[in-house]
Amino acid sequence: MKNAKRLILSLIVMAIVSSATAQQDTLQCFTVGFNFGTMFSSGEKIVSSGEKTDLVKNPFLNFGVDVMYKFRRNWVLGVEGNLYFGNDNLKHREERLPMLYADGVIIGGGGGDAGVEAFNRGLSIIGSVGKIITVSRNNPNSGIFLSLGAGFTQSQIIYSVQAEEAPQLTGDYALLYDHQQRGPVLMENIGYWFMSNEKAYFNFILSFEMQQHFTHSTREYVIDHYMGFSGKDDNRYFTPIYMLKLTWMFPLTGKKTQEYYYY
Repeated sequence: MKNAKRLILSLIVMAIVSSATAQQDTLQCFTVGFNFGTMFSSGEKIVSSGEKTDLVKNPFLNFGVDVMYKFRRNWVLGVEGNLYFGNDNLKHREERLPMLYADGVIIGGGGGDAGVEAFNRGLSIIGSVGKIITVSRNNPNSGIFLSLGAGFTQSQIIYSVQAEEAPQLTGDYALLYDHQQRGPVLMENIGYWFMSNEKAYFNFILSFEMQQHFTHSTREYVIDHYMGFSGKDDNRYFTPIYMLKLTWMFPLTGKKTQEYYYY
């Protein structure tokens, strides 16, 4: 714990020193980025009781678009929109919906297995502020990248019928089981920001990101026998998310980066 605190303090000091001594020949521009991430959830926690409720299996994927503005002193303002989803990863589905399952399957309108898959899907919109801590004089536009952000998130379970119609999961009926939640999200990110001196298309951020989702149910009626719900869900939830993330950036500038350097 002491070593972690020392590392964080050292990074903060480096950021302050970097801001005070940043060269004026660094690049100032907008960038557009496309990010890809592998997400891991440690489970939802009910805020009032501390009880843990795991809805989905790990990992699941995140795809998003970033728009950022990089200042000459290597401060960065950004906003990003993300979509995240898993692959048939709902946990304890038969225990959650025992009235829909028979012999391990959901029976469709034709009397056979409807081939129902259930996976999580979500979105988030996050605004952020960050700092690039330069580590090489040969490329003052690259370095350790620290950022903090806040925004909004919404998530739910999607039931996808593969084989034949399943009226019990169609229309308003699906809303009883989808656990739609929304609320604020906080974000902390540490990684490496790289901007090439020569190639406009070779610019990226490789990072480790933490998110905290503070959500509540949006549905008037929720059915989940595993969690003991058959009515309104008034709980508040806290969900930590961890992500390994790669962002591929494109600077929107008419000048090559190296034209800003003087030796």
